[in-house]
Amino acid sequence: MQDQAQLLNQLLPVFRDHGYEGATLNKLATATGLGKASLYHHFPGGKAEIAATLLRQAVARLEKMAFARLGKRGSAAKRLHDFVDGFSAYTDDGESPCVIMAFSQGSAWEVHGASIAEQFRSWSALLAATLEEAGYKPKRAQREASTLLGQLYGELLMAKLHGEPKRFRQSMKRIRKTLPEE
Repeated sequence: MQDQAQLLNQLLPVFRDHGYEGATLNKLATATGLGKASLYHHFPGGKAEIAATLLRQAVARLEKMAFARLGKRGSAAKRLHDFVDGFSAYTDDGESPCVIMAFSQGSAWEVHGASIAEQFRSWSALLAATLEEAGYKPKRAQREASTLLGQLYGELLMAKLHGEPKRFRQSMKRIRKTLPEE
């Protein structure tokens, strides 16, 4: 019998590959090798519960791999570069889309949008504070933080649309050049 962690590992690609709407109970059950009733046994809240659990995991993983680097010791510039490296690692250098993106549209947004938006406000504030430490004035730091998040997610999306993870890696190099020097 599979535990919940194993099931979530099998369910994650379904949401990443098909989005929230496309992750039907049939596809979710097929991915785990379970019937729908067994899937409901593990996740009584169905697809919404699975998505909420995966979203919490994705936020925690991104926090650990990227955003936590902004709070480490060292110069603000180094921490910003480390953050970009962490984001790149989180996405397997552009090979794996971020499931948070899949939950940021359509009916998933109606259910999870408020928590996603709040998380991004928090992350933007953390980035802005680090940019201020690097010498940016507060308003510019806020704009740059928003721009940086937009670039990271935009380049991840473009790499997927073009089917070229190499494009993402090249973009990360360009983004690093726009950051304060270490």
